[in-house]
Amino acid sequence: MKISDFIFKFSTSTVSNRDGLCRIRIFVGDNKIITLITDIGNLNPSESVTNSIEKIRLLLIQKGLVNEKSIFIEHYEKEKFSNASFDIVEFHDNGSPSWYPITKEKLKELLDCDDKELSDLTKKNKRLLSEIGRIIYAVNPRNDFCCQESPDIIKRKLEIEENKISKSELIKIIESGAKEQTISQLLKSDLSIFAEIYACPKDEYICFSEFPIDDGYVDYLVLTGRSRMDVYLIEIKGADFDLVNKNKEKFNEKVSEADHQIKTRLGFIYRNYEFFRKNIHDVRRKAENGEIVFNSFRGAINNLYVDPDKDINIYSVIIGGRTGDDYEESKLRHNYEIDSKFKTKLETWDTFIRKLVRS
Repeated sequence: MKISDFIFKFSTSTVSNRDGLCRIRIFVGDNKIITLITDIGNLNPSESVTNSIEKIRLLLIQKGLVNEKSIFIEHYEKEKFSNASFDIVEFHDNGSPSWYPITKEKLKELLDCDDKELSDLTKKNKRLLSEIGRIIYAVNPRNDFCCQESPDIIKRKLEIEENKISKSELIKIIESGAKEQTISQLLKSDLSIFAEIYACPKDEYICFSEFPIDDGYVDYLVLTGRSRMDVYLIEIKGADFDLVNKNKEKFNEKVSEADHQIKTRLGFIYRNYEFFRKNIHDVRRKAENGEIVFNSFRGAINNLYVDPDKDINIYSVIIGGRTGDDYEESKLRHNYEIDSKFKTKLETWDTFIRKLVRS
């Protein structure tokens, strides 16, 4: 017979010193006390029941809730009752535990209960959820709040937000059939527009415009990523032409021009890979230190968490022209991307705008 069912707080040995939570059900019958200790999964802010079983047992005894002769059963609940696990935990004279599986049928007989009791999920029990929330809030009221970012990060986010060009501004000049120079003038006023699509993590990036490579330059370049740095080379053309010619078999000559330009830059990079890799990290460090190099534009987080000794990932993108028949063009773009030696991504201004999340 069950006599109690509650959430139990226990101290742990974790570095964070966060108290743990588990569910305790106490049953009595045939002169026995059986304690069912349930690991509540993600509802527990600290270490698992298995890693804390000795402490949980000791605390229960010290608080007078059970005695040393109690039978302890460790339980991991699952969405499907058939997948749940139950183990009798026996403690040796030195306090160390040993686990022995017990079948559900034998457990029901021992506890004198049915499937309904054992399949009662903690996360679906309103009373227990309320108890968990109350305990967690009492331990640390700040758990209800998101992590606070540093003032410098918040300030930079506000600066970026205040100077953003809107999606509608870009749509307006694209729909007017603007030439490359007009579009570039707008984009250079807010390089975060490229980071919005290519940066990952989203606040960790440095954007550049007219970035020199060999005897030329790439229109835009984005640095982002973790550990191995991601480098995006972006070449743009105007919105004053359709991506595909009228016969729907070939790309406009301006796309071919952009393709030649970016292949030339990529060819130099791969032929001089170590030189480029070291140089791009040197430029990154200068930008992180506040130096304006190649119109550098930093994200909200000042430094990228990248390793200068590791290889870099290089991606290339061409953006230009307008979408006509989206279905037919998507097949041509896909074929181009597959056939491209450098796997260059091809976008029209229409497909680029679709990916923007800003208003």
